[in-house]
Amino acid sequence: MKYILPFVMAITILAGIVLAVSPYAIDIFFPIKENVVRDADSEAAEDALGVWFLSPDANFRDVEAARKRSKTKSTAWFVFKVKRDAVERFIGAKKLVQLDLNDDILNTTFYASTPPRDWWHPKSLGRKSYFKGEDQGRQLALIYNAETEEGALVTSISANRGNKQSGGMAQ
Repeated sequence: MKYILPFVMAITILAGIVLAVSPYAIDIFFPIKENVVRDADSEAAEDALGVWFLSPDANFRDVEAARKRSKTKSTAWFVFKVKRDAVERFIGAKKLVQLDLNDDILNTTFYASTPPRDWWHPKSLGRKSYFKGEDQGRQLALIYNAETEEGALVTSISANRGNKQSGGMAQ
């Protein structure tokens, strides 16, 4: 009976050490591949956009999404079709600012680290302005064509900034 408490303490301390060291060991044996673009499942991307746009009942269609993560930055690209009211609600809720869209902005914001995907063509939306803002440390840039109900959204977050803002979880 007198050996149970030291045994439990030893197991608890050992478990704590293993849990503290495991992220570093996993990073050594299974490092994150830098600059790998991964496609998202269309249904999961639709659901995520519905939650993010504060419109779970909005009917997002033809959604394509990709994401690239590195140790310093995470970038995601979305193209979608949705009715105008969902986009208006998103712009208002995130307090996005409407700015002029020119070739420099297209190249630096929308095509700077473009995913090598056939569906990524925000210039084809034919708009002269775009919406820009920040949401919980994430930079947002949106082009939306109300006539065709098509949109292109780029989000990016710095890993260092994300760690400060979200308590260590960069997304």
